Amino acid sequence: MLRFQVDKSRPSTLETVFRLHGFFRHRLQPLGVSPIQAGMLLYLDRHPQCQVLEIASALCIQNLSAIKTVQLLQRNGWIRKPLVNANRKIVKLQLTEKGTALARKINENIEVTDKLFALADSRKA
Repeated sequence: MLRFQVDKSRPSTLETVFRLHGFFRHRLQPLGVSPIQAGMLLYLDRHPQCQVLEIASALCIQNLSAIKTVQLLQRNGWIRKPLVNANRKIVKLQLTEKGTALARKINENIEVTDKLFALADSRKA
């Protein structure tokens, strides 16, 4: 049987995830988006013309949560849902100009956050 030594002087993975989530939420608040909304916008920026269920799978969220978030993003004018075929079964999501600009701002925030975490980690060592 394998046994692992737990280093109690360092935070657990779960603690680190919650810390990151809180930090990102704080950094994204001035932009008016939640971490999940930011994740969707960034995913669409890198994967244009994808479907809602693809985003849900990529971000490991429930389909209903993804659908509701897409509806909110659309109401805010950050994405559009052009129909691919006449029977409305296939919808490929696209960022609007407003959504693309917001995705760039989110990326800038993430870069700053990455640098802050790198600095904090280097001070602990």
